[in-house]
Amino acid sequence: MGRVPGRSGVILRAFLPLRREGPAFGPHAAEHVRPGMGRFTGKARCPGEISAMKRVFPHIGRRLRLFLAAFLKLSLLFFPAEGRCAEAARPAQGFIMDMAPLLGDNGRISAIAPGCRAMTGIMDGEAILWSRDFGLLRVVLPEDQYGMGNFLSDDGRSMAGFVSSRRDQPSPGVVWSRPGFLWRYDGTRQPMSRHGLEDVVWYGMSADGRVALGYGKKPIPGAPAADAPFEEHARFAQTPEGKAARNRGFLTHSEFWFCIEDGQRFRRMDEMGTIVTSPYFRVLSRDGKKILDKKDNVVHIVDRQTGRDRILRFGGAAPFRGGNPPAYEGSIVRAGDPRNPLYRWGRWRGFYNGRQFTDHDRSKAEPGSPMYDSWLLKDFFCFIPSFDARFVLAEAWLERFDAVRMTRRRGNLNVLARLDEAGNGVVIDDRSGLMGLDISDNGRIVLYQRDVEIRIWNEDFILPGDTCPR
Repeated sequence: MGRVPGRSGVILRAFLPLRREGPAFGPHAAEHVRPGMGRFTGKARCPGEISAMKRVFPHIGRRLRLFLAAFLKLSLLFFPAEGRCAEAARPAQGFIMDMAPLLGDNGRISAIAPGCRAMTGIMDGEAILWSRDFGLLRVVLPEDQYGMGNFLSDDGRSMAGFVSSRRDQPSPGVVWSRPGFLWRYDGTRQPMSRHGLEDVVWYGMSADGRVALGYGKKPIPGAPAADAPFEEHARFAQTPEGKAARNRGFLTHSEFWFCIEDGQRFRRMDEMGTIVTSPYFRVLSRDGKKILDKKDNVVHIVDRQTGRDRILRFGGAAPFRGGNPPAYEGSIVRAGDPRNPLYRWGRWRGFYNGRQFTDHDRSKAEPGSPMYDSWLLKDFFCFIPSFDARFVLAEAWLERFDAVRMTRRRGNLNVLARLDEAGNGVVIDDRSGLMGLDISDNGRIVLYQRDVEIRIWNEDFILPGDTCPR
């Protein structure tokens, strides 16, 4: 596979292995994993299949090879080395890594550093960290526990993860807690239990590894354990301590955001309130300075150091927070308004997928296209910041709206969009089953999920004869 001139990238192939054999699976597997593992220079061949095809369909075989070659060359454009650390992390040559020997049957990658310099995840029930600088490392745990890495720094020398129990669930509907920890390459491990936290979900780590954001649960004095019988929980709920805890919205634990600063210092962030986002999204910008905080249905982009914030908007509109018809005004994106991210978003006649239209071909869009309607912004489902939060990848939930009568109409629309500081947006996709996964440091490449497919949107990649990025 050739390289794209002027670019150097990495292609990962994740396989579900049919067999486990070779030195990489033995008890000393880590000794065989080194920065160059997986590098090869030969060409992949399938002579039996191609030869048979040539004998039966000689012309089709040749055209198929040409199509595959063109497709593989185009696919390389999706994987440029990105990020502010890309120059330092960029390898001399691109390489292909077969992840099967590294991950085994039950491995998972949860985070990859820019330029594929390092990655973290889980393998055989243990949190792992692999780097081209120092190979594979495992966080060894007791036999009755398992762990996983969630986030890592750009150089792969800092990682945020969790541990949990391997035992069966304590009772129906109850799961074991997941105490979090921070790991450093110098061998130090900072458990969040040191700060009284029993359960932690991480929401990001800065590129330099000095800042980590999490959401933790701290036991309430006198409360029964999370895996205690239901009768003990009911009994505690009737005590003065239990009633006070329930008034705060909790029973056995208090919950709050926290931040690890300068690599060690713990800071509780009560100003952020309680959690209103999913544990799958990163809400800390990779420079470690901005946090996306959702309150009263509005997403605030907060400067962690100064406290200044701005509201995440979709074409100038903020999510509707309820109230009488006059309250709709600040949550409407109107048809024909150039600031509306849906201003050119429509569908070809007979096609289901939406796309951006130019001024020249807008008249060819289907009459029922989103560009022809006004919409009420109801909510943001996910919101993921770029390196410095100048761009945010967000899924907007919209409802069709009559801007003349100021009344709602039947019809909903979910769109995935990249939004900038001024609220201007570029729509990437529209339909149900969308989920944003990550956005590049410069905001020009987006990774997202559509139903069961993982897709990449690249603003700089436009197919021949097309007018919009795919």
